[in-house]
Amino acid sequence: MHSLLRIQKSAFLAVLIFSLTATSYAGPPFLTDDPEPVELHHWEFYLATQQNQASDGWSGTAPHFEVNYGAVADLQLHMIAPLAYDNPKVGSSHYGLGDMELGFKYRFVHETETLPQIAIFPLIELPTGDDKNGLGNGKSQAFKSPLGQRKKSLHQTSKFAA
Repeated sequence: MHSLLRIQKSAFLAVLIFSLTATSYAGPPFLTDDPEPVELHHWEFYLATQQNQASDGWSGTAPHFEVNYGAVADLQLHMIAPLAYDNPKVGSSHYGLGDMELGFKYRFVHETETLPQIAIFPLIELPTGDDKNGLGNGKSQAFKSPLGQRKKSLHQTSKFAA
């Protein structure tokens, strides 16, 4: 009886904690990005997921794999390969390869005493997902090249992306 009461209290506490927390947003893809590419001949790997709930059902990636590589000095190659899903309220669900994202980040100004470091990061999305099953959009999309800058000082770091 004593252990059942402890389990009930623990369950109540867990439900209370989770019900009071807000939705959190973290990790790539960021709305802004820093201008610093991956170091020369180094790799970055990310495993993430994105979810979207609409009135007609759920869709997203589960998971998607992001890889960044420092190919040459100041140049980062970028790829996202998603496993996408579409789960409509009406109709059948689908899961498979989604639209792939390719791009590069190129830093063309290094930080000095007076200048911030500045980089571009253009992206293209390739129609590798099955658009008839909701796993892609069926066409290539190019995204304008964001321009990022960052300047470090003794007391703060400022970032800007356009």
